Amino acid sequence: MLRDDNPSIGRFDKSFLIHMIRDFFIILIIVTAVEFSLKAGLVWYNYVVDGEEEAAAVAEDLADNVRSIMQNEGGPVAARTMYPILERNWSDLGYVIAIEPTPVTVDSIEEGFGFTPRGIPAGEWPNGRFKAYEIEIVAEEFCLACHTQASIGETLGRVTVRNYLSRDFAIWLKDIRLTAALSVGKIVLHSFLLFLILRARLEPLMQLRAVVSNLARAYGSLSHRAEIRTSDEFGVLARDLNLFLDRISTIIHELDAVLAKVVTANDDIIAVQSDLRQSIDSVVSSVRTLERDAMLSAKQEPRLSNDWFLAIRSQVEELDAMVSQAAGNEAATKLLDTLGQVVSDAEAQISTSQAVFQKLADIGDRSEMLKDSMFEMTRLEERLKGIIETCGSLVNRLQPENRKPDS
Repeated sequence: MLRDDNPSIGRFDKSFLIHMIRDFFIILIIVTAVEFSLKAGLVWYNYVVDGEEEAAAVAEDLADNVRSIMQNEGGPVAARTMYPILERNWSDLGYVIAIEPTPVTVDSIEEGFGFTPRGIPAGEWPNGRFKAYEIEIVAEEFCLACHTQASIGETLGRVTVRNYLSRDFAIWLKDIRLTAALSVGKIVLHSFLLFLILRARLEPLMQLRAVVSNLARAYGSLSHRAEIRTSDEFGVLARDLNLFLDRISTIIHELDAVLAKVVTANDDIIAVQSDLRQSIDSVVSSVRTLERDAMLSAKQEPRLSNDWFLAIRSQVEELDAMVSQAAGNEAATKLLDTLGQVVSDAEAQISTSQAVFQKLADIGDRSEMLKDSMFEMTRLEERLKGIIETCGSLVNRLQPENRKPDS
């Protein structure tokens, strides 16, 4: 997997054009090799299927040639000149031939012309796989002028033709050598033409690449747009890229507007937070001062304990018993009632004071919690400020030409 900082990205030997030419060149070589292989396969198939028929056709042609030579008055003499030519011609076509005279032909030629006819002797046949065909040449009426010792219908000679597979492949190889040279030139020419065509057709793509490269560059501007030069796929791609950049620019403008609103809201939060912090500090300070003053006052004044109240109630009960014994003393009874009411009022006031002190302590604790919450709000404001700075930096990077750097 290629990383973004890979130095090989964008090199000339990594370009699409070079890859295309290289692949096309390799494909042409493979196609040429396959073509040569198919031709070799056709040579082998033709030998297996039609090898014997071709040998028979050559043998028939040779027999006709021999008959044509013998029709002349100097046929045996002409044969000595023509047979080597026939042997060479058919050898060039991949066939090995033999024309062997019979004893009656040899005797007749020696008697009439004074030399021994050799024809095309078989000699040592080449080794290898072959298809063979043989034809006998029989005496006809015109043949008796030279073949004096023969009779009509008698065999004058035999024509043998061998079709060797190795000769067919040798001819194929000779043809391939010439064709290979032409194929190499064709491959080079086609590759060069493809290079010219691709360079012309890929110009819009290179222009798109320049635009995308500019966009990918650090602090690149989003104002760049691709030029639409054609109506093909590259033109459609350029149009879609421009539409995408327009949408991105719209989103960036919207993000900039939202960021401005967030900055304004943050300023308002800071102002309210400052006022709220002062108010909370003032309330907390006042509550703590009041709490300390109340506690100090409670410590300085003597506090009535429960034992004191129990003792007073016990004395009141004894006094009540004494007043009951001294029935009829109304002044003592009123004094006793008044004293009991004072004790009850004192107990109620003490209970109320304790409840007030407890609530005052609770308010102090809650004001401390409110102060902690204010501290958390300050931390949240700092985080919001960091987010705003990050968003502002992002907007500046995406639209460096529309925004000034932060002071």
